[in-house]
Amino acid sequence: MTKFQKLGIVMKPLKDQFGSFARFNPGVLLKDGIVHMLYRATNSDIKDNENYISYIGYAKLDTNTNILYDSNERVIYPTLPEEIKGCEDPRIVEFEGSFYIFYTAYDGITARVAIARTEDFVEYKKLGVIKHFTWDKDAFIFPERINGMIAFLHRISPNIQLDYFESFDELLSLNAWADYENKIETSVIMKSENFWENQKIGGSVPPIRTDQGWLLLYHAVDDKFVYRGSVALLDLENPSKVIARIPYPLLEPEEEYELFGDVNNVVFPEGAYIYERELYIYYGAADKYIAVAKIAVDELLSELRNYPVHEHK
Repeated sequence: MTKFQKLGIVMKPLKDQFGSFARFNPGVLLKDGIVHMLYRATNSDIKDNENYISYIGYAKLDTNTNILYDSNERVIYPTLPEEIKGCEDPRIVEFEGSFYIFYTAYDGITARVAIARTEDFVEYKKLGVIKHFTWDKDAFIFPERINGMIAFLHRISPNIQLDYFESFDELLSLNAWADYENKIETSVIMKSENFWENQKIGGSVPPIRTDQGWLLLYHAVDDKFVYRGSVALLDLENPSKVIARIPYPLLEPEEEYELFGDVNNVVFPEGAYIYERELYIYYGAADKYIAVAKIAVDELLSELRNYPVHEHK
């Protein structure tokens, strides 16, 4: 059975500083030898819902997971009505020359997908919030167009959906999502299949291209609300087709920092990159810390070949 090798905590809350209560759920991107990380941070105990607001901070790390720079302040924060209760869980995708950030906008009632763009991780421009009939989370796009289209993967509970758009303007338009409630089933590419996925599944890390397919790291929640992570492989030319899927978790709460925190029994991957043929996975641990794990890419692809999905959508 293949497992991610855990390397430990890379970031903790800082007392009396930004993210004093929790720093967790990081998106990462490796560029020119630097790991850019956007992380979720809060200064308030979750039990105080009036004050529990999430912000997004920024850090740079080297390829040995050492922190080189930490903003120690918010870089993406609530400015829109849809996000007055928080900007959460960022994912980073390099796409057509810019860095796009997909994060959860929360207004205290509904969670929606918000999109921002940056060229330098200094200035951030918010592009807007996707609105439709219900909660939407765990979203990102593929790092390249698929048959000329932007491929948008997201999670309307309990399944994972994949939809295609010509432009960001279309993705953010109300018309694009008209009557989506009645079309959603045609967009579903993955459903829960195993007991540890009973409650819901969701995309974790923006897809990573390999010669055998798109690696999709995803998370799952069981009936006891334990969060785990596993991996699927999507077809390169038609990623709505799942071509392989490992049926057991490769990452699950075992260490003390994963078992106990603000929300116990949580590992929540959100960012990953390949460096020297190893896949490094950054994840939130117990909604309190940021940890990292790794696995050899060849080992992971070999294990995926053992679990082909024979029926395509």
